[in-house]
Amino acid sequence: MSAARLWLCLVAVFTLQGAAFADDLGSHAATGTAVYSNNDGLRVISPWVQARQSVKGGAALQADLKTDFISAASVDMISGASPRFEDVRKEAGLQAIYDNQGLGGHAGYTYSTEHDTHSHTFTLGGTREWLDRNLTTSLSYGLGMDRLGSVREPEALWHDRTSQRIDATVSQLLSRTALLSLAYTLEQISGFQSSPYRMVPIVPKDADLWTQGHAQWVAEQHPDQRTRHGVTLEGRQALSNRLFLRALYRGYLDTWGVRANTGEVGATYKLHHTAAVELSNRVYWQSRASFERAMYSVERDYMTRDRRLVGQVSNSVQLTLRLRWRQWEAMVQGVGGWTRYDDFRTLVSGVFAPMPDTWTGIVQCAFSVDL
Repeated sequence: MSAARLWLCLVAVFTLQGAAFADDLGSHAATGTAVYSNNDGLRVISPWVQARQSVKGGAALQADLKTDFISAASVDMISGASPRFEDVRKEAGLQAIYDNQGLGGHAGYTYSTEHDTHSHTFTLGGTREWLDRNLTTSLSYGLGMDRLGSVREPEALWHDRTSQRIDATVSQLLSRTALLSLAYTLEQISGFQSSPYRMVPIVPKDADLWTQGHAQWVAEQHPDQRTRHGVTLEGRQALSNRLFLRALYRGYLDTWGVRANTGEVGATYKLHHTAAVELSNRVYWQSRASFERAMYSVERDYMTRDRRLVGQVSNSVQLTLRLRWRQWEAMVQGVGGWTRYDDFRTLVSGVFAPMPDTWTGIVQCAFSVDL
């Protein structure tokens, strides 16, 4: 797994996309930059731009461009040290959007590329409002087709990976001040899901011999099929015309034996009709994959050194300030996070020692204008 892939996973929960700025399908432009850093040596700077042009009849076309400048301690910073690694990931997307009288839809295509991955993603979805627009249902489908490998080998030897994803959401207004939504996600991934860079050490059973000198290194191997399920329940409540609360729970499980629970609470306070501040806290717990081990003493069919498949607990706090003046909007956001990995070992002075806690920080700013 490349550095850019890890970056996407780390900021998926935190990053505010430019599309969130607009409340309608009018002509619109936005730009911003996110900066990610952690104490494990990973640095990512991600500038992005977005433009949307309204079209007759409630339709619009939207274009997105994004670049990730990645600097990491290794090409596979998830598992161990190697020479310093730098990469650039580029992404471009085009989307057609329709929204008219409670009936909406979207269709889009995104292409991304980096030194060791080429990805094509297609999306298609629709939204419908019912019961005097008090009930909203949405359904979307995504197809991803990736070609990935190692920069050390020709592209003819790279591997294929395909993913299909379905998202279904139902949202109900409980009152003039309360909203409840339920979402279900099903994802099926087929093909190569290991890292071409990641090696797994096989060591003696005696923990005193868990050293680099006693290790035999073999290539990581993951199953080539994975099915993922996620259910999200979210509630929002307005306590006044200035204070808004929200709470979220997400349960997750997959066919690799990973189970996860996410809880998040947040509050938004309107300082002025042109300014609002948001504060939220997110807690995450995850079990390890069925084939993951702290250390392997014999070679197995499936072995991994992927920290994302290790039992872990994390907590993050996010603070966001939004300013709105006429057709202009600005956002500044900061996120601080902590993760503890259960029984994961990393090399320290030639010895496989417990993985220290990871501390992360994200700073993002964005600007938009309705044209």
